[in-house]
Amino acid sequence: MLELLRRGLGAQRRSAFIWGGVLVILTVSVLAAWPSMSESGSLDTLLGGLPPELISALGLEDYGSPIGFLNGNLYALFLPLLFAALGVLHMNALTAGDEDAGRLELLLALPVSRVGVYLSRLIAVVLVLAAVATVVGAMVGFGGPAFELDLDAAGVAAATLGIFGLALFHTALALALAGLGLRANVVLAGSFAVLALGYLAHSMLPMIDSLDWLAAASPWHWALASQPLTNGFDAAGSAMLIGTSMVLVAVGLLAIRRRTIRTV
Repeated sequence: MLELLRRGLGAQRRSAFIWGGVLVILTVSVLAAWPSMSESGSLDTLLGGLPPELISALGLEDYGSPIGFLNGNLYALFLPLLFAALGVLHMNALTAGDEDAGRLELLLALPVSRVGVYLSRLIAVVLVLAAVATVVGAMVGFGGPAFELDLDAAGVAAATLGIFGLALFHTALALALAGLGLRANVVLAGSFAVLALGYLAHSMLPMIDSLDWLAAASPWHWALASQPLTNGFDAAGSAMLIGTSMVLVAVGLLAIRRRTIRTV
């Protein structure tokens, strides 16, 4: 199991450094932009022409404050989207991608279990996500004061955990789809469709009175609706993300045990 885990981590090494570097650059760029933009006094009036519903949907409330600025530029869309994409792409490459290329069949010819292979690769992806999330969260928590951003450390930690939980859900979804035997392109399409629809449900449905209750079914809602940067950790939302992720993982592991592995 440890050897499988080591190989799963090794397969992600280059991509993980690239993704981590991009996310760190994005985060530092947003933090560095705050002093000059806040001093200009234009942030509060920048969104004056937009409807309040649209401002809320885009996570731009109180844009002139440090928390509102970070929400609008990082935590409401870009970081959740990029973290989820990282998890899906890596999970798909290590499962359905390897099966499409014939590498999974060769590996399973060795005295290893299918569940062990899938589970070790899931753990490898989760470890990469956790490492990148830790770096980005530390960058915001410790770098914020350097750029005159007054932030609550507990709020930053809660928001980072929420984004990590959202990425974990979509990673588990990719594993479930791969376990069911779908090809890599279908796994990607399905996972990213759920990611996009979840965001639309979370951001747009509250603007429609008759459909606003459906927003509560979105993983984005579980991760971000409680405004973790402001209000801290949301136990209910985290429980939903972890619980549904565990169900998806169970589906994928059960399916891979019962089906025939594709051959090239």
